Amino acid sequence: MKFLKTLTEKPYITRGSLFFAIGTTLFFLCCISSKIVADFTSGQWQSLTTRIVLVSGACSIVAVLLRHFLARLLPRSFFRCGLVFLFLAILIYPAVTQLDFFRKSVQDVSRHILQDQQSSGHRLTNFVKQFPGTYELYVKQHFTLPKFFVHLDALIKIYILGVSPNSNVAVGKNGYFFEGWGARKVEKGVVENFDNIADYMGQIPFSDAELRKWKRTLEERRYWLKEKGSNYVFVLAPTKAFVYPEFLPDKLQNIKGRTRYEQLSGYLKKFTDLPFIDVLPPLLAAKKEREYPDLFYKTDFHWNFYGAYIVYDAIVKELKGFFPQYSFPLPAYTDFSLKIDRHWAHHRFMDMIGLPVFMHKNEHYITFVPEKGGLYDAAVDIPPGGIYDVYPPKRKIIAADGSSMDIRMILNPQAPIRSLALLGDSFLEKCVYFFSANAQRVLNYRTVVNFPQKIFFYEQPDIVIQEILNMFILRPPPENPPGFKESYLRGKFADCADNTLVHYEFTQEQQALLHDTQGLTLKFKELSAPGLGEVRTARIRFNEIAKDARLHLKLLGENGAIVGQWEHRFEVTASDYYFELPPEEGTEMVFTVSDGGLDSVWISDVEVHSDRHLGRR
Repeated sequence: MKFLKTLTEKPYITRGSLFFAIGTTLFFLCCISSKIVADFTSGQWQSLTTRIVLVSGACSIVAVLLRHFLARLLPRSFFRCGLVFLFLAILIYPAVTQLDFFRKSVQDVSRHILQDQQSSGHRLTNFVKQFPGTYELYVKQHFTLPKFFVHLDALIKIYILGVSPNSNVAVGKNGYFFEGWGARKVEKGVVENFDNIADYMGQIPFSDAELRKWKRTLEERRYWLKEKGSNYVFVLAPTKAFVYPEFLPDKLQNIKGRTRYEQLSGYLKKFTDLPFIDVLPPLLAAKKEREYPDLFYKTDFHWNFYGAYIVYDAIVKELKGFFPQYSFPLPAYTDFSLKIDRHWAHHRFMDMIGLPVFMHKNEHYITFVPEKGGLYDAAVDIPPGGIYDVYPPKRKIIAADGSSMDIRMILNPQAPIRSLALLGDSFLEKCVYFFSANAQRVLNYRTVVNFPQKIFFYEQPDIVIQEILNMFILRPPPENPPGFKESYLRGKFADCADNTLVHYEFTQEQQALLHDTQGLTLKFKELSAPGLGEVRTARIRFNEIAKDARLHLKLLGENGAIVGQWEHRFEVTASDYYFELPPEEGTEMVFTVSDGGLDSVWISDVEVHSDRHLGRR
């Protein structure tokens, strides 16, 4: 009776409570809207009615119990009550929408901790200790806010504060976004941190040793493939900041330094004859020649299909010079018609940065459609709509022993080259279909920096093109599979035969000294300090070898310090031994032999070659 008397005497409390109850009910019903829609769609009327009644009843009870609080806080003021309700709703909405997540997360974490407990005696104690840290990690990995709040956060940060909500993305001018800094996937199961901003500012340059290692890694791949009968080409791809630097933030434009891209490109051109293609100059030339279309997407890191065509065109033109023995037909820009979607947005990029897609459909998506009567008429796998983002079909390649593997491949039986392999990331993947004009079989394998040796057990392509994006040379050079080193030493030594630094033939008297405890020492006046980027390979040729004998080598510097040493165990009765000299001056080389018995090794000669003359430009 007291409750009814209060409502009769103070009707504004009734109105406030009713307003609060209705508003709160609608709020909670919106939070579970997906469940209500699911019940309605599936015809589960009993569940639908139960949800609405329970939520409405609970909210009404809470509203009545809070009537005195509402009376003191907001007497007779629906407007103020509405503002407070709106404020409270905004505060608790994210948590309410995640009630199912919190319930499931507690269950998952508890189950994960308890299943690892072996003894029951301390299960509760261990559970209490482990739960906070484990649950925190779980929430960091799986918790997501409602998209409305994600979008609101991104819009405020980008368009009002001018900062990026994601460290992997840098906000530029005129709607351009660039690579930032943070964790990125390298290969399957491998995630590393990359600071593109620091690189563009010239703050993380290569050391001489790192440049030398990149040269070595790439040349090992070249010589290994050469022994398999394939040619290797390396392509260095620039990120968007190199092509459109004018749209970077002003602070980055003002302090730009020498980047790793510029260092590695210049180093490879100067100190190796490796077939190497730098696609930045042709991209810049195309940008200058034609203002539209753009070469890269604004709201994505990749070049679009116009940029992909420019890169393809540049690669084929360079291939003509590298390998004149092959025919390289090249479709012109006018051999395609362009189909352009002017209301497009990159959904995955928008999700990554948190912007709503419907507000940013202002990109131009370009599809290259080959004209009839051109080089692509006989191509089997060109999509009917033209060249756009679609993966090539997977086909089997079969080895001599009958085993097989699946790999993406496109076919054109009338193309002049038998087989072409493209190794690279998503940038090179955009070029794959263009190469159907050049090869009967175009194999495509996604890799970021590593070399997929297994492919070449099943296929022997005429040319292998590997592309690496600028961002991924910020990491240490990758290690090649076993066996590449030996191919490299043999190939490098043979290619440098016209630049011999040392040639020394052994006499019979010297052979006897090999087995002496002091060994045989040869003085090399010719081995002065090597130049920048210079690689010296050596070969020891043998007349006779006893199996299991060991050859020990030491290279001594001017002061007698050891600058290099090697040990080689012979597993066959006769072979040549190749090795690389360190990048220091050597004045003496000491030879000793152990195991295998007396006179187990007879050396014919020692020869050292230099690749200093091999730079292309």
